[in-house]
Amino acid sequence: LEGEFYWLDQPHSLSYDEAVQACLDDDAEIAKVGHIYAAWKLRGYDRCDAGWLADGSVRYPISRPRKNCSPTEAAVRFVGFPDKNQVSYGVYCFKAEQVLY
Repeated sequence: LEGEFYWLDQPHSLSYDEAVQACLDDDAEIAKVGHIYAAWKLRGYDRCDAGWLADGSVRYPISRPRKNCSPTEAAVRFVGFPDKNQVSYGVYCFKAEQVLY
């Protein structure tokens, strides 16, 4: 995973298009499903916030199971493919590592 996968702190929830733009505004791209799995599996990334991903799905990574998040298992929890105009979620972004030659 060459780069940084992260939750973008926003003052309010976003629609899909707003989520894509928010990452671009932060010099990043909206994270792909592969990014969230790699961050979860390789780095133990844990966040109980449902966020948009590039494929239009909403997911969140749980490494430490707990009440209200993923009580029984460590997993990347899948919320679904909501209407992209729904303003209900945050966003996970991915910033590719700058490779300087």
